[in-house]
Amino acid sequence: MIEHPLAPRTTETPPQLLRPLFQQFARPSGWLGRIAGSLMAKGADDDRWLVDLLEVQPDDRVLEVGSGPGVAIELIAARATRGLVVGVDPSDVMVRQATKRNRQAVQDGRVQLRQGSVSELPFADSSFTKALALHSIYFWPSVETGLRELYRVLSPDGRLAIGVRMYQPKAGRLNPSRYGLTDDQVQDITSTLEHVGFRDVETQHRTLRGETITAILGRHP
Repeated sequence: MIEHPLAPRTTETPPQLLRPLFQQFARPSGWLGRIAGSLMAKGADDDRWLVDLLEVQPDDRVLEVGSGPGVAIELIAARATRGLVVGVDPSDVMVRQATKRNRQAVQDGRVQLRQGSVSELPFADSSFTKALALHSIYFWPSVETGLRELYRVLSPDGRLAIGVRMYQPKAGRLNPSRYGLTDDQVQDITSTLEHVGFRDVETQHRTLRGETITAILGRHP
């Protein structure tokens, strides 16, 4: 079972010059964090795919962990029109960007955004019907603790979707896929999901522009 962060994720490390920017994807801050947020927002296709897999309904209460600049939050809010959408991110820069992107929904009370950690989610048990995390599990302090917290806050029959970028050894040094997860690490995540209680755990894959994204899906019994 995974007790610690998924590091090293591969034998690869980003070039020295670019490490400060790559590190910003864990917890964006300052002007580099704002750049990182803009880059994250360009990956809307990944957000849309993961949201589609969750099959969000109008009355759903949805939590996103590592909500970043709020792209998925915006997509979910357009579907959960009578529900609630909550985003949690460790970065205050990302919370501000997401709030700006979803200003009207926040003002209407349909979206809530807050700074926080997956290791200690500030919500009661069974608060949400669905949850997702895209490109954030790499940076969790403890994968098992984070998955246990998501299990706790999901209601019975609640669904979870985790999106990860797969390792591509032939990708260029500037391509994030050069630093993605291996098949063995994805298997570790699926095993940990089952260990903490999730059922019907499965994976789906999507390749676009040479990049493979894996969705790891599970259901709270």
